[in-house]
Amino acid sequence: MIPIQERNRQILQMRKEGVRRREVALRFGLSPGRILQLEKRDEADKSTAERRAKLREAIRTADDPERIWPINDLADAIGLMAVTKKRLLDHFVETGKERISLLEVMDMCLDGPVEGGEFMVRPLLRVCGIGKKGFWSVANGLTNMDLGSRCNEEWRNRLSKVRRDWGITGATPYSQ
Repeated sequence: MIPIQERNRQILQMRKEGVRRREVALRFGLSPGRILQLEKRDEADKSTAERRAKLREAIRTADDPERIWPINDLADAIGLMAVTKKRLLDHFVETGKERISLLEVMDMCLDGPVEGGEFMVRPLLRVCGIGKKGFWSVANGLTNMDLGSRCNEEWRNRLSKVRRDWGITGATPYSQ
């Protein structure tokens, strides 16, 4: 039995070579509808990757940490986990905010005072449904992206504070 990812790769390759959907389905014991789903998901993944690449290039070229971007565009460019993206977008819909700067996203990863409280919490962790994995989805997305020289420097400065605040001296499962 072959792993599902390999099977799906073979299915998509056969379809690219012109093998009929019905024949591919019979070979792998799937329905033609499932083959169509795999093809559509592959197309969507390619489209998302193209959009992400264009957005990342625009951010890198702008190299302005204070430039305002549509929240959905920044979330797509950063490459957030699906649940983190959904929760973050829901949060901004609730707050009525449609656009945000990279600097604001970066600052959401830093400790900040809680209104009426005496303790500090990262604003990102105050967003309903975003926990440690979601937090690191944002931090890793920013780290793994070329934001432009000025923006990269801003993020490196903040990332060192984030790592210090979390007590990270090496790699963790979420901070790689």
